[in-house]
Amino acid sequence: VMVTEAVKLITGTGEPLLGRVLLHDALAMTWRQMRLSPDPDAAPVTAVEDVALVCAAEGATESGGATAAETVTAPELARLLARRERGEASFALVDVREDWERELVAIPGAVPVPLQELLDRGADALPSEVRGADLVLHCKAGARSATALAALRPAFAGREENVRHLEGGVLAWVESVEPDRPVY
Repeated sequence: VMVTEAVKLITGTGEPLLGRVLLHDALAMTWRQMRLSPDPDAAPVTAVEDVALVCAAEGATESGGATAAETVTAPELARLLARRERGEASFALVDVREDWERELVAIPGAVPVPLQELLDRGADALPSEVRGADLVLHCKAGARSATALAALRPAFAGREENVRHLEGGVLAWVESVEPDRPVY
């Protein structure tokens, strides 16, 4: 629909939806039009702000508030996994994404524990085989694993084990370690 509207505006043919919004109800397979009119009391728009700044969550950071000691990069994780395979390191890699995401691309050896389970049940959501181990959490891009890290932080306070998360998530993993893997 958007392409059709662009073609109509560029070529000057047809009746473009200027001043109207086309609403589609996919469940009922119906279309409706809604007329729009400018607010006479609104201040005129004179500049466009940087969308990234306007849409950023207040206080959000790329690491989700994780300290440097609580993050691991994709190349570091690759080295850790190689050391674990040789028996030189012990930790559990926990994937906090949803099942359908893991079907698209996964880091080998990760244990699935969806974020919502960790938020609902905390450390009790972790399978018995990973309890008592150091954890590296990961998701698609790092935000959900940082959220999981924040949720688990109190449970790991004062314990010998630590919990970290993969900065940049599986996207960083594919970019840095396995570039032939798919991304979504």
